[in-house]
Amino acid sequence: MTLLQNTDKSSAIICVAVPVPLRQTFDFLAPQTGIQPQRGARIKVPFGSRTLIGIIVAVKQDSEYPIARLKTALEVLDTEAVFDEPLWSTLEWLARYYLAPIGEVLALAQPVLLRQGEALSPTSIKTWSLTDHGRSSAIEELNRAPLQLAIVKRFMRHTSLSPSDFKDESASWRQAISALVSKGWVEEYAAQPRLVVSRVEPAAELQLNPEQAAAAKSFVTAVAAREFACHLLHGVTGSGKTEVYFAAIQAALDQQQQTLLMVPEIGLTPQLIERVERRFQVPVVTMHSNLNDRERHLAWWHARTGEAKIIIGTRSAMFSPFANLGLIVVDEEHDNSFKQQDGVRYHARDMAIYRAKTHGIPIVLGSATPSLESYANALSGRYQLHTLGHRATSAELPKIQLVDLAHQPSNDGLSPAMLEAIKITLAAKKQVMLFLNRRGYAPVLFCSSCKQACKCHRCDSYLTLHRRAYKMRCHHCGYEGRIPELCGHCGAKELVDVGDGTQRVEDALALRFPEARLLRIDRDSTRRKGELAEMLELARAGEVDIIVGTQLITKGHDFPDIALVGVLEVDQSLYSTDFRATENLFQQLLQVAGRAGRREQVGQVLIQTRFTEHPIFETIRQHDFSAFAGQLLAEREAAGFPPFGYFALLRAESPHQAQALQFLRKAKQDLQPCAGVMVFDAIPAPMERRAGRYRAQLLITAEQRSGLNATLATWLDFLAHDTEAKKRANAVRWSLDIDPQDFF
Repeated sequence: MTLLQNTDKSSAIICVAVPVPLRQTFDFLAPQTGIQPQRGARIKVPFGSRTLIGIIVAVKQDSEYPIARLKTALEVLDTEAVFDEPLWSTLEWLARYYLAPIGEVLALAQPVLLRQGEALSPTSIKTWSLTDHGRSSAIEELNRAPLQLAIVKRFMRHTSLSPSDFKDESASWRQAISALVSKGWVEEYAAQPRLVVSRVEPAAELQLNPEQAAAAKSFVTAVAAREFACHLLHGVTGSGKTEVYFAAIQAALDQQQQTLLMVPEIGLTPQLIERVERRFQVPVVTMHSNLNDRERHLAWWHARTGEAKIIIGTRSAMFSPFANLGLIVVDEEHDNSFKQQDGVRYHARDMAIYRAKTHGIPIVLGSATPSLESYANALSGRYQLHTLGHRATSAELPKIQLVDLAHQPSNDGLSPAMLEAIKITLAAKKQVMLFLNRRGYAPVLFCSSCKQACKCHRCDSYLTLHRRAYKMRCHHCGYEGRIPELCGHCGAKELVDVGDGTQRVEDALALRFPEARLLRIDRDSTRRKGELAEMLELARAGEVDIIVGTQLITKGHDFPDIALVGVLEVDQSLYSTDFRATENLFQQLLQVAGRAGRREQVGQVLIQTRFTEHPIFETIRQHDFSAFAGQLLAEREAAGFPPFGYFALLRAESPHQAQALQFLRKAKQDLQPCAGVMVFDAIPAPMERRAGRYRAQLLITAEQRSGLNATLATWLDFLAHDTEAKKRANAVRWSLDIDPQDFF
């Protein structure tokens, strides 16, 4: 293609990535005044009828477009690049690997406030600290003002405090602060937000057992060498993986380096943050979806300047810039929460591995049940495998038993054997955890007269009964309505709730064990900010006797007094059409089983099922991940499934039933598969209608990743330039998922 030279040397041409779903960049003339443009800086540009903030990806003197047709950019916003070089390289890789628009990728990597044009550095905020008078006065003077007293006690633990430090305080904290300022106890000033070390009592370093010490030595050596290597730490539940992480983190701190510690769920962060702060006594920041825009910007800034020495976060933390990153740790690396399910569908674990490579630093992946992809890489020698086969304490792994529901029918989700085990455990003054991955009271409201069930009018699913809220809710699209008194099909009154949810089990337990303290943990009971952390702390403190919950209770929590874990419903996952279902079920069962008997007492796990002969249960009873993984890897290799083959899923949805399928069928015709690439027929999604839209999917498989990406890149280029193809694409909502984790 002929490049058109810019004869006006006073005006450079800048190549800009803008946050739009187009896989290209756009050329603009540089503005004549203001900041000199440079790669990686933000720039304000006219785009159609809108003004957008993009990122400069190149500054050049020529363009493939006529110079006279180029618009002039409006304003360069930064004197420096937003991203450091390793992060920039990682973002370019992410756009190539996931075939995502570079403008959307670069926007995703910025805090919201930066996307809106605010300065890189956070603005000064109102800050308070104790005055000399406040430090020298008798605190008893405030006994009649309890809120003021509580705030002064907090100041005694921190040098200064800002509004974000009072987000969990009483709503009248501002009046209390004003009163303290008037009394001369506290002074107010504006300051650049800074991190302070939490003044908690330091925790002693625990003595590592030989397995832990061997793994820790390897990680410490890798941090000191500052060389890229991927380590897989496979440790049974309760084996002390966190202490091994801590040894590596200490090695990074000793070299004045930062650590990124990634967790799959924000529910895991409160206890982990406390452990990290007690152990290391250094500035720590967290990054997760519960932060507001300003808090997220502040955490991003502290990571960028190096003030934060340890960054704990969920998948979005992977987009943080760092001053001197020395180590990445991905805890529970198998968890599907690391996969983004909309927009740019990246996998944070895989992105973390690439980022560690660009920084030239080690990365540790930890799990009691590693993903088969990671485990296969470890077996092949691409990753270094470290195994912790014993619990860190003297506790044994829990005894796992099956309850055959064919011989012991359950009532309200509880079999006689489960009820007896609960009774014995409570009598011994120990805690019980019951796992049921189905919230609400009952999953189906059924008419015994005409045999019809209440369905969602927008989805191919049943409405879930929530008796306490007196609502019928769809857990897929969010629709809710009142519980009907009559059948909507035949008008009969004989409506029966069928199946068990966490609310029904909670009610049944309250009737059978009236003296027991019950706690239900699911999405419905933890809607308020901070509620999940509060509930988990109650459970850890022994303030409850029976915990009933969904998958929120399975991941990484340490409840010292749980002696019995009951799994109430697993059969629906045993014969799923999703090839990953067995792997996910095994991981879930072994994770929840690991909550039992984590101290001196041997824990007990009861799993209720109608399929006791299913082969998955024998490996679970033996806690034998290696045997299970070996069997499944052999099956995957024979079928050419990941990790021995490569998948991409093209999804489409439309309000019109035939339109999504028609788009995918035409896409199959337009695809030109490379050697080793197979394109299957377009089919409806397992749940075809969701939120009023009909969904379909097209599976593309390949023997080599290069062939898969080349095939899809060619089709995307065709889609961008062919008028008819573009028209079809604009008529539906479609997405491309590289390495899909589910086929729902």
